[in-house]
Amino acid sequence: MKLEKKLFYPVLIIIIAVIFLVATNLSKVQQSVDAAYDFCIGKFGWIFVLTDICCLLFSLWILFGPYKDIRLGGENCKPAFNTASWAGMMFTTSCGAWLVVYGFLEPVYCAAQAPYQIEPLTTQAYEYGQMYAHFHWGPNAWCIYVPVTIAIGYVLYNRNAERSAISEAITADFKWKGSKAIGYMADMLSVLGAVIAPVVSIGTGMPLLVALVENIFGVPDIYRSYIQAAILLIWVLIFGTSVYIGLQKGIKKLSNINIAMAFIFMFIFGIGSGIFKSLSAEINTIGLFISNYIRMGTYTDPFGNGTFVKGWTIGYWACYFVYMPLMGVFNARISKGRRLKEIVIGQMVLCTLGCWVAMATFGNYSMNLQVTEKLNIAEFLANGDEGGAILAILQTMPIPKVMMIILLIISFVFLATTMDSSAFSAAEMTAKQNGGQSLAPRWLRIVWAAVAAAVAFALVQVGGAKAVRSLCYITGLPLAIVTYFVIASAVRMLRKDSL
Repeated sequence: MKLEKKLFYPVLIIIIAVIFLVATNLSKVQQSVDAAYDFCIGKFGWIFVLTDICCLLFSLWILFGPYKDIRLGGENCKPAFNTASWAGMMFTTSCGAWLVVYGFLEPVYCAAQAPYQIEPLTTQAYEYGQMYAHFHWGPNAWCIYVPVTIAIGYVLYNRNAERSAISEAITADFKWKGSKAIGYMADMLSVLGAVIAPVVSIGTGMPLLVALVENIFGVPDIYRSYIQAAILLIWVLIFGTSVYIGLQKGIKKLSNINIAMAFIFMFIFGIGSGIFKSLSAEINTIGLFISNYIRMGTYTDPFGNGTFVKGWTIGYWACYFVYMPLMGVFNARISKGRRLKEIVIGQMVLCTLGCWVAMATFGNYSMNLQVTEKLNIAEFLANGDEGGAILAILQTMPIPKVMMIILLIISFVFLATTMDSSAFSAAEMTAKQNGGQSLAPRWLRIVWAAVAAAVAFALVQVGGAKAVRSLCYITGLPLAIVTYFVIASAVRMLRKDSL
């Protein structure tokens, strides 16, 4: 097993430089990054929408096309994980703390910033808010990971590639001038995204975790920085141990625990919040989703102010394209022995169902509190207090303390699972393997885990998570363009090898 030095060291230097700039000159960095982000989203946001459509069409082609029964690793290769663990690892890796926070809050957010020039916080806005929350966590989100998973998995297990990397996939059959340069740049962005992008999840989840700890244990707000440090320390111990142990004994078990606790929490929450009311709202939401699906998938708001679609749909797609290489490598690694149609179903159906259950349980309850004026969640969100909003929601439940403790544990494990996969994928991308027969060494996983922990600690302390989030989203634009090369290469490989 050899270290890919030409990738490892440059990425490490860039990460150190980013941390230094953010830590020493946050305000200027934030201004520059925000300006670049606004330019990319404003001028090229349509690329994310178009690429998402292409990923969806590719996924449907795989699902119903002539190559759906091709198995990663060959016809006699058996899956390394059972279906529940396999789907659970894909689900927890991608969702992180995002689903915990936005499962509660996104429907109200979307209602307060309503699309299609609808008046905010009206009945129609509430219905469309829940509809859009389902769209952002539905098949159009999960299909973004399908092409890269299939391309990397196929070139690794069926063509014995040297590394689990995008460059191996896009240069497999495209030997034209410039392909290696594009592959190298794609790998650079991939490793950067794998290490830094989960900080976005940390930036989203940390305020909630701190608020939960303060409320559960009665810790004064003046100790907030100490709470953050303690959370990061415990969290590093959890994911560091797991990533060292590996896929079967570490990440798989952590993911299984996370899934079990999440669904137990949702079951208790559903019973306490009125499951029949949620089911009624969910049926209405799915009906709206179906009838407005094409409009949502192509909506760019060219003649309006574009605030909603830029802030939500395009912002989500940018984030998902940043996560795309991480998810592609990780999903390919755990999908050995799976047929291509299983990969599509696992991501677009099973993972979507997991997200929709959360939206139906948490989102519908939050929306009902808002609509009935039992709790003004929109006011919390307008003040930027997401953690306070979720605490206030939990306070309306019959056993709020118990619910807070369970949610605290789930959030911890969600973050740990995401960072496990981050370190694992970064290690796989920066080490040469023997046709997928071996994994990157443990020491390399620990190195990337330590780097990820250092990035998280530094950025949380200086409040730089927002700057890094915008920076990450900007890198989603070139990765969205790289997706076209991935799709073309996957189609070419499948057709050539089937002749």
